[in-house]
Amino acid sequence: MRIDIFILLLIAAIVLYRWYQKNAFEEKGDGSVSTEMVQDPNCLIYIPETEAIKVTIDDKDHCFCSEKCAEEYRNKKSAV
Repeated sequence: MRIDIFILLLIAAIVLYRWYQKNAFEEKGDGSVSTEMVQDPNCLIYIPETEAIKVTIDDKDHCFCSEKCAEEYRNKKSAV
């Protein structure tokens, strides 16, 4: 009997943990926030879209990890 209760509690804990992990990065409500990752075209690292620095270059939107990467990319594009 005790082992059955222990197993049920363990399963419940696992289910709750997975639910929490799934919802930990999402904000519910009107402005739902995604955790989509975007790639910086200059240094090629991935960053959360919500933390990216968005810059328009040649009528195209780009996401950068920092102002430095945005400036380096802008300089590379103007040199071409």
